[in-house]
Amino acid sequence: MKAAISTAVLLLAISPFAFAQSYLRAKQEFINLREQLGTNKISDILFLLDTSGSVSNYGFEAEKEFVINFLSTITVSFEEARVEVIPFGNTASLYIDGVSNPSSDKDKCDLIQKLKQMPHSYGWATNTKGAFQLAYDVCLGKYSGQKRVPLNKVRTVVILITDGYWNYPYNDPSPIPIAQSLLAANVEVFAIGVGYVNLPALQKLVKDPEKQAFHLQTFTHLKELSVYVRGDPKRTWQPVESHKCNNNCKQLEKCICDLQNYDYKDLRQEVNEMPDDVKRLVGNFSRKD
Repeated sequence: MKAAISTAVLLLAISPFAFAQSYLRAKQEFINLREQLGTNKISDILFLLDTSGSVSNYGFEAEKEFVINFLSTITVSFEEARVEVIPFGNTASLYIDGVSNPSSDKDKCDLIQKLKQMPHSYGWATNTKGAFQLAYDVCLGKYSGQKRVPLNKVRTVVILITDGYWNYPYNDPSPIPIAQSLLAANVEVFAIGVGYVNLPALQKLVKDPEKQAFHLQTFTHLKELSVYVRGDPKRTWQPVESHKCNNNCKQLEKCICDLQNYDYKDLRQEVNEMPDDVKRLVGNFSRKD
């Protein structure tokens, strides 16, 4: 109870100006990061998403929306950006394992469809330490067997979104030593705190607090941030293996991941509606029987 009261007092003491400045910095830094990851192509991105009891359904959906919008212009594939999603409450889980267990089947449609189905059911506590331990295991530890290296060349980014103090395991809940180990190995860490968070503690998780740790007042502000960082894909589709369309594609035709709706379609159904420049990219796949 005392901790909850002190946290509330801390939040009330933060000026609206401070929240506004943090929000503006977050907008610029995440736009920069998204553009850099889209340009650099080869990258591994890990999202640590707080699903504890203090995160409302609205907040939970806002976290997922941020992931979707942040990835809007980034090509998720075996060859380019690989993505891991680690939800955490009492426990932490490798829910989406595109970095620790990559395969050519794990495209953006597969990722977004699975993310939208992610349950809000990992316990009431906030085991941020467990989430960072899994991030460490993916990047450097027991799940790193297929992680692309060296880390000073393959850009690796951890993005934390949380709405409260870490409080589990009760005897030693701090993720700071693990985060510092990741930083020492050239893994970048970004932290977004929403609402009743201890910003000075979050700042200890990152290398540059001004550019990598942010405090948003509400999950509505997180939703606004996610809309702001969303970009328009350079194209509206991505080729995928034909079995993604239930093997309905013929030999000279491909299945696509629709990057507007994040579902799979037969290219034949789409090509006639594509602009001429996109049709030229499609080439032989635009021919009819």
